[in-house]
Amino acid sequence: MKKKIFFLAFLSSVLILVSCTEQKTATATSTTKTTKVSTSEAGPVVTKKTFDKKSFNFLIVSDWGWNGYKHQQEVADQMTKTADTVGAKFIASCGDNFQISGIASTQDPLWMTNFENIYKGLSLQSEWFPVLGNHDYKGSPQAEIDYSRISRRWRMTEHYYTFAKKVNDSISVRFIFMDTPPLVTEYYKNPGEYPEITKQDTAKEMKWLKGVLENSKEQWKLVFGHHPVYSASKTHGNTKEMIERVKPLLEKYHAQFYFCGHDHDFQHLHEKGKNVEYIVTGTGGEPRPASTNDLSVFSKSEPGFSVVSLKADSLKICFVGTSGNIIYKFGRSYR
Repeated sequence: MKKKIFFLAFLSSVLILVSCTEQKTATATSTTKTTKVSTSEAGPVVTKKTFDKKSFNFLIVSDWGWNGYKHQQEVADQMTKTADTVGAKFIASCGDNFQISGIASTQDPLWMTNFENIYKGLSLQSEWFPVLGNHDYKGSPQAEIDYSRISRRWRMTEHYYTFAKKVNDSISVRFIFMDTPPLVTEYYKNPGEYPEITKQDTAKEMKWLKGVLENSKEQWKLVFGHHPVYSASKTHGNTKEMIERVKPLLEKYHAQFYFCGHDHDFQHLHEKGKNVEYIVTGTGGEPRPASTNDLSVFSKSEPGFSVVSLKADSLKICFVGTSGNIIYKFGRSYR
């Protein structure tokens, strides 16, 4: 009888111990899940009140060409929702549209696996205005231009191009899309890797850029390219050729924004006493660690895209994450 009582007491102790262990494990698991939620995800998100649909709104995405891998599909899915919410007029792309080695032709299967089947949402069927990145030059940049004759939304008609849009009856914006890889001397050291680089006439492009900026009568001048002028990233950082050749024109002719990718993070940089805002938005697929320097206003590594909203004489930009979270916002007038 004593043995039986002892056995039952022992069994009861074991069951209590197991129960306590399970409770501790469940608590630890719950705590782990809670800590996975980032501050930005818990913060404000893009809603219909964030951007007035009566404003001129568009999206910017860059460095996105990963065939749906990395974070590309997550970013694309949120772009679909946000583009619908804000009534995006178009999507701008700041290059590296096809990682790792560009595109071979207009019939390359990568058009389907990397673009058409990824950005398939109804709200993303509006026009896309891309520029070429260094990875695009590892393939056929001409194929990306020629695809404009096939696609109803892909609108890269030349290596560099421009157009103007009305914000309202009195305010207009000049959009300028550059071809920056040929400006970077580093790529000329590897002609086998970048076969089309040496065929480009950079003097002609710089003359074109000067002419467009000089003759622009629009209040807003927004310039897009792949390579940064300024960047705090330790991966690439500043582009000296852009500082030497492009920056003086942006300043002289009063461009307000230069948008780019190349460095895979979100950045806003501003040089004291100057008019130009430098925006890096290379987070369309594979974010890399972010850094800051003396020009940094904001810097963060997180997958996402940018939303730009023009209303009368003001412009607002938001960096947006994959849950629709507003990572950063900034606004200014064209003056």
